[in-house]
Amino acid sequence: MSKDVVILTGAGQIGMAIARRVGFGKKIVVGDKSMKNAKTITGIMNDAGFDTVPVEMDLSSRESILNLIHRAQEYGEIAMLINAAGVSPSQAPIESILKVDLYGTAVLLEEVGKVIRAGEPA
Repeated sequence: MSKDVVILTGAGQIGMAIARRVGFGKKIVVGDKSMKNAKTITGIMNDAGFDTVPVEMDLSSRESILNLIHRAQEYGEIAMLINAAGVSPSQAPIESILKVDLYGTAVLLEEVGKVIRAGEPA
């Protein structure tokens, strides 16, 4: 049986808090550049009764983003996107920040926008 799917990019505390708020009863696909981080967050969430799966994903790579989307679609229809991935000047040089925070976010929104289920009008 397929479920509504939530894509969470960025396996950190902020993304996990948002996913816990909106993701119960849905399949949550957690993408992060570090598979260790993705597994840590999915372990915590699964222990709390959520249905999550980790995926290694590099937000600076269109191919990696498309792979994440494809993996998410294996579980059902993508209903939500939580983008909590990013890097700061204390973590990376400006080139990496632009590739992840600017380019990667734009590609993520573009590609998920092509396949996400239409929402109800507000």
